[in-house]
Amino acid sequence: MNSHTRSYGGYQQHFSGSTNPTIKNPTTQVPQSTQFNDRDCLNDILAMEKWLTDGFNVFAREASHQALHNDVMHILNETHRAARDVFNLMFEKGWYSLHPEQPEQVAKEHQKFQSYESQMPQQRTSPYESGGMYQPRQY
Repeated sequence: MNSHTRSYGGYQQHFSGSTNPTIKNPTTQVPQSTQFNDRDCLNDILAMEKWLTDGFNVFAREASHQALHNDVMHILNETHRAARDVFNLMFEKGWYSLHPEQPEQVAKEHQKFQSYESQMPQQRTSPYESGGMYQPRQY
């Protein structure tokens, strides 16, 4: 098996052969026991932050009062930053690894979505364009 390591900044990219590279830092060891450790805690926090961002996203989209919407957007952005901070810490400690997609798979997915785009109705420059399905509200 052809295996080598390439370093980029603070992390390393490990190649096992040429088909499945993994990007990760050296793993910070935690005790292997039934007790809740730092890795478990960060994993739990990251899951919670993801759950919160999903909920706040719906809340922000549905909020009809502008001031409430602004407050929720502020909280949503803070929650996204917190999730990113936890992800970065886990990545730094080697507890979160990335598996880059192969260029052939990216090209395949791009082609698939291009075919979806061709099935969409033609876009107008404005939703209020003459004959469009959306008309301004009368107040």
